[in-house]
Amino acid sequence: MTLPLLAARLAGGFVSPASQEVLYLAIRQALEAGGYEDIGKVSELPGMPAAAPLRDWWNMDAPASFPDNARLRDFVLLERRVRDELPSGMLTPPDLVKAALARIRFAPKVLGAVTIQDVPNIQAVWHPLVQALCDVVPVRWIASKHSRRDWFSGDAQTRPSGTALLGSADLCADPRNEVRESLRWARALVADGKAAPHEVAISAASPSAWDDAFLVLSREAGMPVHFTHGIPALATREGQACAALADILLRGLSQERVRLLFARLPRSPAKENLPSDWAKGLRRSAALTSPTLWRHALEQTRDERANGDLAERALLPILEDLAGGIASAEGVGRRLLMGPALSLWRDALRMAPPQAIELSLQALRVADGRDPGNSIAWGSARHVAAAPRAYVRLIGLDANAWPRRSSESPLLPQHLIGQLQLPSAEAAESDQTMHDIIVGQSANYTLSRAYRSATGSLQAASTLWPKKEERVVGRSAIPSHAFSESDRLYARPVDAGKDPQVRASRACWRAWWDGEQHTAHDGKVRADHPLVVDALVEVQSTTSLHRLLCDPLGFVWEYALHWREPNLDSQPLALDHRAFGELVHALIGGVLRNGAPKNIDEISLALDREVARLNESWPITRAVPPGLLWRHTLEMARERALRGLGDALGEPRGRSWTELSFGEPSDGPHPWTTLSPVPIGKTGVVFRGRIDRLDEDAARGAAVVTDYKVGMAPERKKPVVFDRGAELQRVFYGLAVRFLLSDVRSVSSQLTYLKHDPARTLSLANEELEKAIDLAAAFTAAGVHLQRNGQIAPGPAPVFFDPLAVALPADLDSYRRVKRRLFAQANSALDKLWSSP
Repeated sequence: MTLPLLAARLAGGFVSPASQEVLYLAIRQALEAGGYEDIGKVSELPGMPAAAPLRDWWNMDAPASFPDNARLRDFVLLERRVRDELPSGMLTPPDLVKAALARIRFAPKVLGAVTIQDVPNIQAVWHPLVQALCDVVPVRWIASKHSRRDWFSGDAQTRPSGTALLGSADLCADPRNEVRESLRWARALVADGKAAPHEVAISAASPSAWDDAFLVLSREAGMPVHFTHGIPALATREGQACAALADILLRGLSQERVRLLFARLPRSPAKENLPSDWAKGLRRSAALTSPTLWRHALEQTRDERANGDLAERALLPILEDLAGGIASAEGVGRRLLMGPALSLWRDALRMAPPQAIELSLQALRVADGRDPGNSIAWGSARHVAAAPRAYVRLIGLDANAWPRRSSESPLLPQHLIGQLQLPSAEAAESDQTMHDIIVGQSANYTLSRAYRSATGSLQAASTLWPKKEERVVGRSAIPSHAFSESDRLYARPVDAGKDPQVRASRACWRAWWDGEQHTAHDGKVRADHPLVVDALVEVQSTTSLHRLLCDPLGFVWEYALHWREPNLDSQPLALDHRAFGELVHALIGGVLRNGAPKNIDEISLALDREVARLNESWPITRAVPPGLLWRHTLEMARERALRGLGDALGEPRGRSWTELSFGEPSDGPHPWTTLSPVPIGKTGVVFRGRIDRLDEDAARGAAVVTDYKVGMAPERKKPVVFDRGAELQRVFYGLAVRFLLSDVRSVSSQLTYLKHDPARTLSLANEELEKAIDLAAAFTAAGVHLQRNGQIAPGPAPVFFDPLAVALPADLDSYRRVKRRLFAQANSALDKLWSSP
């Protein structure tokens, strides 16, 4: 039983001690009401480490000990306001002591004899109660000789000191290395039979800097490590549910955040009412940043779900609440969370303003569920000093870390507290005392410190560090006792070399930097590999043909292995080049869907209607920029589409089609006699596509293929044919028109660049296009032969970023230099394409 609970029991009635979080919230509200402008914007400060000393305000010496001056009046006003802010039935420590003292005569019957076991120090606010108890009941305090008990009038018993032996003082590379050495030390003690887990403890003055490493490495090792101060709430399923909810309330709706929230939510009525297929049909690329977009997206995909509109009825009210932002945190938490998750959410809201809930969740800790009676203890020095163990390892003995340096409270300025000593100012003295108690009560202790901090800065040794006993432990030192399987493999290279994963990674590394062999790690596969053959017999698109001819290894990854780039940005600041081109083409195709406009005014009106339609339909199918940027993007796309449509009003060139598909079923008008895929010579490859614009003059037997480009025209004197493979599409479109329109004798192709005003056109005449088509068929045959032969290698370095390059070595330039001769030999049949104009 703690002293606050002892005082509450003695005070009787429905009285409970106010927790530190409740006290802090009341103090913050009192300071706001008091108008203390010189303490900063209190409402924006979280109740986190910087403000933690203020939570112990009531454990200071009583303000009544000060002379009657302005500072005392400030404290009196603060005390009065704090008491008014507390919930009913909760008392501050001074009031709790006062209520207990009023009923001290009942202590013999309510409490009986009192024993204070291994408490190194009692705060001054509790001294009057303890002294009064000494007068009415037997009070015994058993503690170390280093405990501060000069004020105590009861029976003070001193624990006998152990014969502490210093095992070693390890100088480690960094805090994570300290954790590894600590776990190796603890496991060696248990494995060698020198100690049981409950006899081993690892401690630091302030353990938060090592918590993450201990949490990860102890779980990896499967060691029973008990966190005496609790584990971070965010390391639990309930904490992750709260974090996902806070992310939506602070940053707004998005499809990825909503999916993550419902994936992490524990069992609750809101989750149970939601059908399991609620997200079926929703495009993962769509951001869905508002309830309106969610409603439209769910309506569009209603037929794909088994329960029809059940998902809409269950999900949309929740999304409306989430869209309310952090101001609705309390109500949304009650609706979506329950049990431990709801308790964590409420604790986080009590600790600080809702706007700082991320920091509150980071500070919250929960019990780890382990029994300390059969586990290795890891915690603060204060905890270990109160429950001494025979084998102790003290870590973090760096300057300003043990003992810690005192700091001024950021919420109570120095002119307000005067000579009053806050608990933070006592940190150095307390850390020294804890060190002496732990060392004095242990049979064997070990010390360690880090040469560098987690951020890489050099660290000086603590005043408690025994320099003469220092032993340097390198990061790459072979451990004498491993704490986990990965640590064991690191200590035994022979065993590690037998592991299949290690052998494969080493073989891959050697193969990458072996300039004499073209291996499977470079992309080589067996001839007529089934996955490659299946990819080749599929109906190709112009995009897959570009991969096949310009990036043979990328073709295997994307179309044989079906690797795809993950959507890491659900709401980009700008559309990429390809997506922007699709937007412009969608505007042009939408305007011409119901026939070609006759003048520029009709084009402008039709464009306005199509922009309004795409403004609603695009955000529910793909990622678009935020509102203002999205409207600007639509305006830019409208300008480019207007130039492309204005070009259609020029001199008539026969009948025109736009956004004309071939090689696939089509409901719209088309000039084709067949909708079958188009073969590429005798290569066995067939393809389909969509032509931006086709003009057919049946009288002259001529056709013009137009490919719209949203960028700038290249500044070159030579005509653009393949442009090192970038313009393969226009050549394949010419091949499709020549195959599908048998009556056409002359086919020309042109590129229209819409960024120019007026649009700039680069043409390729019939004879040049014929030669280009023959070359494209030859290149396709070479690409198919290369794939079927299995001699696959990376293609030339891309001009722009290629997401698939992540599968290649990080030092890609050096890798290409080492393998240059081998790759050139494998790709020799395609070299002419990659260097063509």
